[in-house]
Amino acid sequence: MAAPVQKLRNAEAEWMAKATQSAIDAMRDVISEHGVNSRASVGSLSDLEMGWFACAAIFGWIKTKAEHAVAEGVGYDEKIMFMPDYFPEPWDAGAVASILPALADLKGIPWHKPIGEWSSKEVIRFTWNAYFLIERAIRHRAEGAEGKLTQDSQARTEREMSTRHGGPLMSRKEMDDVEPPF
Repeated sequence: MAAPVQKLRNAEAEWMAKATQSAIDAMRDVISEHGVNSRASVGSLSDLEMGWFACAAIFGWIKTKAEHAVAEGVGYDEKIMFMPDYFPEPWDAGAVASILPALADLKGIPWHKPIGEWSSKEVIRFTWNAYFLIERAIRHRAEGAEGKLTQDSQARTEREMSTRHGGPLMSRKEMDDVEPPF
């Protein structure tokens, strides 16, 4: 492996180790005479106390990753959001998870059959809808939008999908049950 690449990987590993240690140290700071009893077992902690640990760890990790971004002169998002050793990256996995209820509500998908028994048309419709919802979730995430996925009606979504692919500005019902062009 080329020396510069290995040097970069080592530097990234060092920063990740620092961020992890910072998260651990922050969690340990929660244990004090005014915080969580150091002799308490994890199973005995309340949700509030568990939240203290979770927040401390997250904040400690983010603090160090922000320092990392400043040290390298890059945007914080590059160091905080993107974790190339994870697939999918947590930032993207969260966006995908947010669309699952909308995906499950899709009409015209044969949920009663195993996917291996779906026709190619059904697989294409499902895959396209999943792609569309994921792409929209990622776009809205980038815009900082909250609740936009659930605010659109199915008819509006169908119209948008139809026009994106050269079809009429109509939902399935408006097309009088004619198959949409997607």
